[in-house]
Amino acid sequence: MRLLLSFRHQNFLVMCLLLVRSTLVESTSPEVNDTQEVTKVLRRHKRYLAFPEGSSVSGAICMTIGMIGNPDVDYLSWAVNWGVAYDLPNHQWVIQHAHGLNATLAKDTIKRRSRRAFYDEVQSLFNNMGFNGRACMARALCESARFMLPPEKRGNMLQELVRTVFSLPPSPVAIDEPQEHHQYDRIYRRSKRNSRECHEIYPGCQFSLLALALGKYMAATTTKFSSFNFM
Repeated sequence: MRLLLSFRHQNFLVMCLLLVRSTLVESTSPEVNDTQEVTKVLRRHKRYLAFPEGSSVSGAICMTIGMIGNPDVDYLSWAVNWGVAYDLPNHQWVIQHAHGLNATLAKDTIKRRSRRAFYDEVQSLFNNMGFNGRACMARALCESARFMLPPEKRGNMLQELVRTVFSLPPSPVAIDEPQEHHQYDRIYRRSKRNSRECHEIYPGCQFSLLALALGKYMAATTTKFSSFNFM
């Protein structure tokens, strides 16, 4: 009888322990769920910074040196101003480059895009100065295709720099590239086959941008540049 009672007593204790354990698990389960919920909230997607359309950051260096007399008098001074501006990324730009700056673009496409941005800046500069920026840019591409040294021949540092900037890749322009790429490439290719002078093809520009950049000298054809009109 005593053995039976002790066995029942042990079973009762085991049942009590199981009940207590289940109660503890139920009481702590909401905290575990809360912790999981907090963890899910902290799992954030990639963030990006986008600025309003047309935003830019600029920097400028201004230097003034007195040439005659005390610089405080400002009788005659020499000033040099240098400034640069960079466009800040907007929402559309971030979406287009979500997988990297040049992840899906061919090398020649990247070159044409960088040149297009530079050509557009040059056009705006000359338009603001009262010249026909588009005609001057087209004339510069024409002269580069016609008179610059061929790629297998090396010029001086300035000639190589000008040739790199005012030349386009040999590969054909893809259909999905911007229309400006096709226009610049068409000007550059046709200039090699056209027998007319560049200043005759583009009379809207009264000076040679390439001759100006090269100091009115060209190693390949010095005589042809003698008839160019400069500023």
